[in-house]
Amino acid sequence: VGLGDAYDKMVDHSMRLTWSGMYAHAAPWNAKHFGRSNQSSGCIGMSDADAAWFYAQVRPGDPFEITGKDTKGVVDPGNGFGAWNLSWAAWQQRSALR
Repeated sequence: VGLGDAYDKMVDHSMRLTWSGMYAHAAPWNAKHFGRSNQSSGCIGMSDADAAWFYAQVRPGDPFEITGKDTKGVVDPGNGFGAWNLSWAAWQQRSALR
């Protein structure tokens, strides 16, 4: 997309949140902005220590909720490991087994 190596970073403690590419990960290069402004292209950036702690606590499929005044809402159904925001009937309608 013409951004050079801007998206070719090695990041520690990376946890995929959505199939479209939202991650939670260590982002020490952005530490001065944590808690002050959104300087990410969609990922949840953390200090190395916070990302290491969080990475050790979570398991695939754990719910992940982002809150705050700049939250953009719930991810689209199917754009993650689970879509628990759907009713069972709606979930079944999306099944490949039907």
